[in-house]
This record gives sequence, structure tokens and C-alpha cells, in this order.
Amino acid sequence: MNCFWQEVIGFLAGSIIMSAALPRLRDIFRDHDVALNESLPRNAMMAGGNFIWVIYGVLQGALALTVMCSLSMLFNGAIMASILFARRRHARLAATRIAAT
Repeated sequence: MNCFWQEVIGFLAGSIIMSAALPRLRDIFRDHDVALNESLPRNAMMAGGNFIWVIYGVLQGALALTVMCSLSMLFNGAIMASILFARRRHARLAATRIAAT
């Protein structure tokens, strides 16, 4: 198969898979408490796995793999950051409520 078409197929597949995270990101950015229901270990493993795929893509010279996994890694990293911020905010609110009583 022509190398150009392989990259096109790679970008298409990566775009479809990566777009699956967009509704979650949108919901988290609209309502930060949604992040409390997300799994931190799952998103850490996804980001770590995507990082390894990025390294593999660079070593193989696969542009589509490198770009799409980099973007997915950033999305999962944003979800992880949102989870941590939501947990910190939730703990701070709980401490404030306890101190107020």
C-alpha cells in the first residue's frame, strides 16, 4: 500500500478513537464535579500507554501514530489533572464545612 494512504488511514483511525474522549472532556470542563467520577489509575495507564506508543511511533517514523497518540496522551493528561483538581477542591470544601460546624 502507498505510504501516503497508510498515513491517511492512521490519521482517520486515530481521529475516530481520539474523538471518543471529547464528550468526557467537555462534560468535565462544564462541570468539574464530573471529574470525581473518573478513574485516576485508568487515565494514568492510558496516558502512559499513549506515551509509549508515541515513542514507538517516533522510532518507526509513523507520523500518524505519533501525532494521534500525542493528542490522546494530552487529553488523558487533561482528564487526570481535572480529577486531581476536583479531588483537591472537594477535600477543601469538606474541610471548610467541618471547620464551620
